[in-house]
Amino acid sequence: MGHGIAQVFALSGRDVFLNDANPESLSRARAGIAANLDLFAREGVISRAEGEMALAHIHLEPDLTAAVARAEYITEVVFEDLAVKQDVFSRLDALAAPEVIIASNTSGLSANGIVRDVQRRSQCLVTHFWNPPHILPLVEVVRNDQTSDATVATVTQLLRAIGKVPVVVQKDIPGQIGNRLQYALFREAVALVQSGVCSPEDVDTVIKMSFGRRLSTIGILETVDVNGTSLWADISHYLFRELDTSDDTLPYHQDLIRHGRTGVKAGAGFHDWPAERLAETLGRRDAELLRWLRLDRAARPAVTAR
Repeated sequence: MGHGIAQVFALSGRDVFLNDANPESLSRARAGIAANLDLFAREGVISRAEGEMALAHIHLEPDLTAAVARAEYITEVVFEDLAVKQDVFSRLDALAAPEVIIASNTSGLSANGIVRDVQRRSQCLVTHFWNPPHILPLVEVVRNDQTSDATVATVTQLLRAIGKVPVVVQKDIPGQIGNRLQYALFREAVALVQSGVCSPEDVDTVIKMSFGRRLSTIGILETVDVNGTSLWADISHYLFRELDTSDDTLPYHQDLIRHGRTGVKAGAGFHDWPAERLAETLGRRDAELLRWLRLDRAARPAVTAR
């Protein structure tokens, strides 16, 4: 996530100073950015010159104090551990200039919890980039209870300037918007398989070949308006009571884990994952996402170095 987010800022013509507690991670991050930019150039998303310009804007800085001293805006992208993020935010708060905004990339941790030990809470928030961050446009901007309107306005303007599509989450709730929607779908998907209604293959086929395609062009609430709110109310009246309401991991999912089916690294999860299937699936996903990215970038003004 870190080097993908850094790439987005660098492609917009901004200098980025990358810091990590492990110096080896910095060299891997630069290599990852270079590989992504090479892929973008091969796929026609950017030119070779734009890739070279972006890479020139990436600066590796192993000393946190030196990195923060130059910062006009900071994004924290450490792993998902609240105590670790609290410690990092406390250090950043002490090191950064008073006017600097500090953002955290988290997909579920509390915006209020992260800033527990911070003085500048009005200048802190969450910016949840969706993975892969250098490709997907959405960023969820999550306020803590003291985040100022000025901070939200500045960050959303910055995100739009680097080609992202921000939405503001006005309340600090678990899962924000996107993951709450995603996990509601996931819960029902597992419940359908668990109850013998269909196979995992059938669930994913239904999603990919029907509303999954439609939802990339028209949102769920837009669809309801087009179909008729009264129609959806009538269906909700009898269907909501049939949907799964489990409040913890479903037994089918727990059984997969007990049997070692923990995902692609184990070679199996809900599906079996031989190497050729994984390569084909990720290749198909990335090709489609890059197609959308080409269209998005073609609609934006060209970037020049700052």
